[in-house]
Amino acid sequence: MKNLIAISFALSAVSAQADVTNTNDAAIDKAEHQLSAVTIIGSEEQAKQIAGSAHVIDSEELAKFEYTDIQKILAGVPGVSFRNEEGYGLRPNISIRGTRDDRSGKITLMEDGVLIAPAPYSASSAYYFPTAGRISGAEVMKGSSAIKNGPYTVGGALNLLSTPIPETFGGKANLEYGSDNMARAYANVGDSKQNYGWMVEGQKHQADGFDTIQNADDETGFEKDDLMAKFRVNSDRSADVYHQVDLKLQYSTELSDQTYVGLTEADFKKDAHSRYGLTQQDEMDNEHKEVTLSHLVEFGNTSISTTGYYIEFKRDWFKVDKIGGDGINEVIDCANTGNCGSNITTQADAISVLHGEQAAAITIKHNNRAYESKGIQTRIAHQLTLGDVEHNLQFGARYHEDQEDRSQPKETWQQDANGNLTYVSKGQPDERLTTAKAWSAYVADDIQLGKWVVSPGVRHESYKIEREGSAAKVTEQNVTLFGLGTSYQVNDALVVFAGMHEGHSPSPNDGKSDPEEALNTELGMRFTNLGLYAETTLFHSDYSNLLGSCTASGGAGNCSVGDASNAGEATVQGLEVLVNYDLQLNQAISLPMGITYTYTDAKFDTTFEDDGVWDKVEKGDKLPSLADQQVQLRIGLAHASGFSTDMNVNYYSETCATAACNANEEIDAYTVVDLAGRYQINQQARVYAAVENVFDSEDVVARAPKNGARAQKPLTAMIGVAYNF
Repeated sequence: MKNLIAISFALSAVSAQADVTNTNDAAIDKAEHQLSAVTIIGSEEQAKQIAGSAHVIDSEELAKFEYTDIQKILAGVPGVSFRNEEGYGLRPNISIRGTRDDRSGKITLMEDGVLIAPAPYSASSAYYFPTAGRISGAEVMKGSSAIKNGPYTVGGALNLLSTPIPETFGGKANLEYGSDNMARAYANVGDSKQNYGWMVEGQKHQADGFDTIQNADDETGFEKDDLMAKFRVNSDRSADVYHQVDLKLQYSTELSDQTYVGLTEADFKKDAHSRYGLTQQDEMDNEHKEVTLSHLVEFGNTSISTTGYYIEFKRDWFKVDKIGGDGINEVIDCANTGNCGSNITTQADAISVLHGEQAAAITIKHNNRAYESKGIQTRIAHQLTLGDVEHNLQFGARYHEDQEDRSQPKETWQQDANGNLTYVSKGQPDERLTTAKAWSAYVADDIQLGKWVVSPGVRHESYKIEREGSAAKVTEQNVTLFGLGTSYQVNDALVVFAGMHEGHSPSPNDGKSDPEEALNTELGMRFTNLGLYAETTLFHSDYSNLLGSCTASGGAGNCSVGDASNAGEATVQGLEVLVNYDLQLNQAISLPMGITYTYTDAKFDTTFEDDGVWDKVEKGDKLPSLADQQVQLRIGLAHASGFSTDMNVNYYSETCATAACNANEEIDAYTVVDLAGRYQINQQARVYAAVENVFDSEDVVARAPKNGARAQKPLTAMIGVAYNF
């Protein structure tokens, strides 16, 4: 742990916010300040020295498969799980240590240290997610380190890193083409001088989609465009008092032909990649804008960073809401089992309506919402020595406001007996404005005494969430959370660590739900020797109240989107294992290999029933959509000639869409194999290719939660060329 203090001080110099740290080299060099990059952990090596569980995925790792799905990117991180949905990762469902995965709403999600969910307090479900194809790295924080990264501190935090401004003039370009007319074009260029720097970046990504729509020729893919620019001015790097100002501008749009309607069991077996014709109008249309302005000052052993941010996100997901007057769940259940509702009353009728062979009224809702998120955050870090004890003191504070403005009209379309849809009428919109104001602050210290490192921390969250309109409600909370992590350097190869922290997730403004709270502990060890790195961690979360929010993608019962349901006590515990080994066969050939394993035992500790998120729950039932076991096996080959290849084998055990796990609610155990290869032509150029789902598996990987069965993305291939200059 001899480098921890230098690392901890580097973690302090952030140009972003109160809840993240900056690592750019080991420490501030008084003679030559380094350009600041907005990170929480820093490098993978620095992650191994933290008094807790943390992981880094760097740009080199991202280049192996050129994944554009964040769920694929995170599959090798122990303790992180997710639920597939549309195959492209456009709207990921990420869980850390058993938190509810629906729309990643229970993790602290950041880009460059700034909260990036559309409305982190008033509506945390992330229908916007940063474009994974443009990120340069990802950091995952778990355990007691979560205290610094709120407001969701039960499971952990995910920080995505955008492309940094380069130290010298240079850039990068990627061109790809693949299955289903997938095309991706990416480029960035930038430069730095003594007192300024700049970088511009753009990506265009599109595909026709791999599903086919019955009775229609519509595509099922997406188009996504992303633009970003960064500008920096700074004092001389040799200045005793160093100043740096960074401006980041980001803009993106997405148009995707996606739906919530899955397939009946019989139809899934016939063709897992078909869609019912009544979904042909379903479409997501969104736009994201972001402006951040940051100031950093460094002097002596102190750094102060302040960031202001303003983010807008608008989206309209036009999608099927009712079929013949009944909900999607009811119609598909009727077609599966004959258990029918009040409008479509027979199994034969349900099947005929779904297949477009019987007339029915189709209600399509504009899930039209506008989000705004803004705030200012600051951080002070100071390194000092008191006798034989080294301290890295950190203080952070943030003021934040966000809102969700809904205007959701419904349209009625008429389906005829040939599957054709005709527009009929449009109703009045369902309107609701939800606003949030929040203060947060934390104090933490990394204390090193010999081979010991002790990291205490305390966080305070104060927020008010208010829903306006006829169903006006107000939620106010003040909560103080404590955390403590410690590590001990047994010898040069072995480190043991342990931690405990109080976790909290804000409750929504429905007036009837309590905040989510849990006491979290972890115990782990890291071992490093030559080319071997191994880490194993036991974790335990004791929930005094598990909270679930109702979304269109995840409500088990009949709930109002935005409301929440208390689930009472629950226990989530498990084991995380990560092993990487680089076998050097000779001077020319190496075989990198590894395994990631996560075991999660997550159960309800109470019996209850509600009409919203959870439906019927018996004590001892498993938490839904959470696989007990996840495994990733990795093996590669790298040759000095410039050729390299890698294979990922991912396994997920079976789970269920609901706690009750009734018939037709099961999610299959499944395995997905991905292959990638590349050849480095010279220092600037390389060619690469990848195949995902090599064996073209067709398993039920998602139900949302009961809206029919959905399969993973089928076998797809792509080729690409990259050029660096």
